[in-house]
Amino acid sequence: MGAATLRLQLIDQPFVDQYGWRETSTAMMADNFWRRNWNILYPEISWNGPGPSYNGREFQTVSYIAALLYSMVGQHNWVGRSVAVLFGLWGIFALYQLTRQVWDQKHGLMAAAVMALIPGSIFTDREFLPDPAMVALITTGCWLLVRYCKHERFFDLWLAIVISAWGFLTKLTGLVVGIPMLYASFTILRQKQRLNYRMVVTSAIAALLTLIPVVAYYLWARYLYLNYPPHHFAGAGSWLWDQGFMTWINERYYLPKLYRHFDGWIWTKPVLGLVCLGLVLPPPQQLSNSNPDPEAFWGKAPWFFHWWIVGVGVYYFIGCKHLVDQPYNFHLANPAAAALSGHAILSIASLFRRRSQTPVVLACILTILLVIGLFGHRRLPSVYRPVLEPSYRLGIELQKLAEPDDLVVSIADEIGNPVMIYYSHRRGWIFPPAWSEIPWWDDLAAGQDQDLISLLEELHNQGSDWIGIVTSQYEKLRASNSKFIEYIEQNFELKYSGDAGLIYRIS
Repeated sequence: MGAATLRLQLIDQPFVDQYGWRETSTAMMADNFWRRNWNILYPEISWNGPGPSYNGREFQTVSYIAALLYSMVGQHNWVGRSVAVLFGLWGIFALYQLTRQVWDQKHGLMAAAVMALIPGSIFTDREFLPDPAMVALITTGCWLLVRYCKHERFFDLWLAIVISAWGFLTKLTGLVVGIPMLYASFTILRQKQRLNYRMVVTSAIAALLTLIPVVAYYLWARYLYLNYPPHHFAGAGSWLWDQGFMTWINERYYLPKLYRHFDGWIWTKPVLGLVCLGLVLPPPQQLSNSNPDPEAFWGKAPWFFHWWIVGVGVYYFIGCKHLVDQPYNFHLANPAAAALSGHAILSIASLFRRRSQTPVVLACILTILLVIGLFGHRRLPSVYRPVLEPSYRLGIELQKLAEPDDLVVSIADEIGNPVMIYYSHRRGWIFPPAWSEIPWWDDLAAGQDQDLISLLEELHNQGSDWIGIVTSQYEKLRASNSKFIEYIEQNFELKYSGDAGLIYRIS
């Protein structure tokens, strides 16, 4: 209940926080499933003209469920966020079960408690993004795989195959947990003296069955990317092979920016310290003289979460620019962070157990959890802040002015952000448009008046009817590209002017 309460904060907030770009694109795909085409293999955005504008995207787990719910309750901001929250809550339960399997019951409870309180988990679990679903599904897949290795029930194996594949489809980066999965399978089967030819072949077939639909789907996503404008493939362009190793070395591998994210809101200092402590402490012992029952320690994978962190490290090595620019992707590290932090907390509490009674030990644990919660409570408002509020408000005004089939052009608070188009409930173009050779994601440089005018004229020729410009961008453009603003004012009719910005009628 506590985890749910924390994640339901601002559940009806429009998609206006600092990661609203990604949320809005997800929301557009849900909207297009609901309004235009229910085929889940054709995810479509609305910020590249009348369409079709299919994207090379992840398998649309969250957006498709949200679209189904729109049919029942209508289209609301809280619907997509609630889908993410439900996956996040399931992920906490799955982490408890996984930790209980690879370590023990008390570590499972502590991992779940920390996961419920980690600020980055709280924030990401209420964002309209695929990450909460992916993390919940791959955590469940790990739990089921470990359970299969321990008990060799094929029902567990089939469930692990289906749910793991679903998780990897939902977001491909979940594949990094293949490293701890491989470790757990090898370790547990070796403990049982079952690491034989038959089990190796069974495991290989299971891995193949898991990966076949993932490979097939992402080949299809690549086909959509190549054949439909705006030729966008999620995550493209920010990887080691795109930018070069030496470029990242010169940027110090973005480690200062990484630390700011983790210290600022993803984990904060208490969790950072606990994770570091959990990494250097020996994992829970597999055998203890105080508990002579070997069954209590049989089938464990003591270094499982260390290998999970290794997997995330590999991800960072090849995709650090992608990760620091879109840090909600670090949600993938939160289950391991929660488990390691929980282990550190119990290790600290064990120091008191030797000299104190149970109430003192419990007070120590609760105090540490309270500190995690308080630090998160202080830091989360910075990421909830509605930095895209003017774009949202201008989108609402466009919805009032435009006819249902009108096409809109959007110059939002953040160049390339489609939030204004989404809340206008129309289709249209971000500006600059997402066309080949045009840097549509960067701030507009000074002295580009003629290029900007030419782009706007081309959009006019393609049928655009309205243009909305938020106040902050209007002021920047008047200072840096004044002829472009003069062109708009002289050729288009001003229909709305307010604190949020201006709306002009193009045609």
